[in-house]
Parts: sequence; structure tokens; C-alpha cells
Amino acid sequence: MTYKGVVKGNVVELEKGMQLPKGMAVEVVVKEQTAEPLAPSGHPKGSPQAILAALDTLPHCTAADVDALIKVIEDGTQPVRFNGVFAREG
Repeated sequence: MTYKGVVKGNVVELEKGMQLPKGMAVEVVVKEQTAEPLAPSGHPKGSPQAILAALDTLPHCTAADVDALIKVIEDGTQPVRFNGVFAREG
């Protein structure tokens, strides 16, 4: 079975969700670094793994960001029209 990971110092950090039993003997095969840029999650940018990791991460919003979003939503709100085009007149 093959597991993928990233070396950080003397530690190999396996992909998210992968675990091996403590004390298990492993063999590490070093491959050349790909030219693909990596996302903060350590996966290649745009890869399914990077996208899923980004979706699992909470957004970094400030109170000012939230206030600005609420203002934009309020500015774009259209008045509600209760009479439809096909409403009966009578």
C-alpha cells in the first residue's frame, strides 16, 4: 500500500485522514519535487484534495468584513412586490 505525505524536519506528515499504527516499520522512497505550486494544505493548488481542505477551513473574516457584506446586501435589496403580474384585479 502507498501513502503520500510531506517531510517536515525529521517527521513525515501523511495526508489528512491517513494513520499508521504506532511503531510500524516503514520504508520511505524519496521522489523529486514536482514543479506544482502547493496550497497552504500542502496539496497541489487546484487539486481535489486542496479544494476539500479549503472547504474544511473556516474563513478569516473580521467584524469589518461582515459589516461590509451586510451593507452590500442591504444596498442591493429590492422592494418586495406583493401583486404579481397575473394578479386578479377586482
